[in-house]
Amino acid sequence: MATALQGVRSTARSCICSQTQFRHVANSIGPGRAFSTSLPRLKRTNRIRTGLTKAKKSSSPEAAGLLEIESELQRARDTRPNGDEWDTVKQRIDSQNRPYELANNRRKKLKETFMNMGEAEPWEDEHTMEDDDDDINSLAHGELEQHRELRHYARLVAWEMPLLSKLAKPFQPPTRDMPLRFRYTTYMGEQHPAEKKVVLEFSPADMPRLTKVQTEKLRKLAGVRYNPETDVIKMSCEMFETQAQNKRYLGDVVQSLLKEARDPTDTFEDIPLDTRHHHFKAKPQFPKEWALTEARKQELHQYRQAMMLKDQQKEITGQLIDGIKQIEEGLKQPISLGDALPEPVMTGRGKGKKVAVRR
Repeated sequence: MATALQGVRSTARSCICSQTQFRHVANSIGPGRAFSTSLPRLKRTNRIRTGLTKAKKSSSPEAAGLLEIESELQRARDTRPNGDEWDTVKQRIDSQNRPYELANNRRKKLKETFMNMGEAEPWEDEHTMEDDDDDINSLAHGELEQHRELRHYARLVAWEMPLLSKLAKPFQPPTRDMPLRFRYTTYMGEQHPAEKKVVLEFSPADMPRLTKVQTEKLRKLAGVRYNPETDVIKMSCEMFETQAQNKRYLGDVVQSLLKEARDPTDTFEDIPLDTRHHHFKAKPQFPKEWALTEARKQELHQYRQAMMLKDQQKEITGQLIDGIKQIEEGLKQPISLGDALPEPVMTGRGKGKKVAVRR
């Protein structure tokens, strides 16, 4: 086999397809031999040709090393015209363990498909690792992401939330000088259109420097925003983009209402308070007549005692039926099988149907 391989190799070297001018002219290592005896060697030659083409255009240290190896190969071709210069250079390449390839960071544009439709830059790396089918599916990745999020918040609870105790302040209840109560909505960790809404609540009776007539006028000016059951005026605003702007607007509205309520020109005393907008819900109370008194409790206790004595007397005389005993006696009785059913016999034929009769 070895002898036949040597013969094929010699024939290939002397083949008419080989370019003999490469033996006398210093050529690049890229083209190599014009006739390759094996497919892997041809592929490696193509990679070398591509690597040297990139090395000539690059200024990296790796490119300089490749060009140095190429120049050494040219010198070997000049000194060894018989064509075995490849063996010497190959030994050096194998000892350095450096391929004739440069890092390619160029990205290629993907073909627009349904999966990347509408993306701004549908690019991917040219040398992307192939899928080895050793990864979990998308549903499992979602479960892992949820588990990571839970662990993240668990670490926050364990290590960072106790530090918030340093920022705690004692509660101070609002004084009479602060009758306005503002309510905000906050969505932790995200932005929401409802965050800008601010709700204001206050009681007309708590507003300072108002007489009874002015307080009643303020209730009438509030209109449908007044709750006659709780005596609270409630209003909200979400016209502006920030909470501070909406809060400032509500403050201006309250100032306008107070200014109008203090105006002595018209006190609205001849106008009744309109409460048609509010629906008074009936809240039924438990009737006092239904409550158990001590006499009724004693009467029920005596009735239960009398019923227990009556059951005991029936049990002694055998008049009381015991359900468990009846079931046990029924299970002990043998099961009586009825008469055997007559065996049906097929007789006659009627339009393809078999009729069973008993005899």
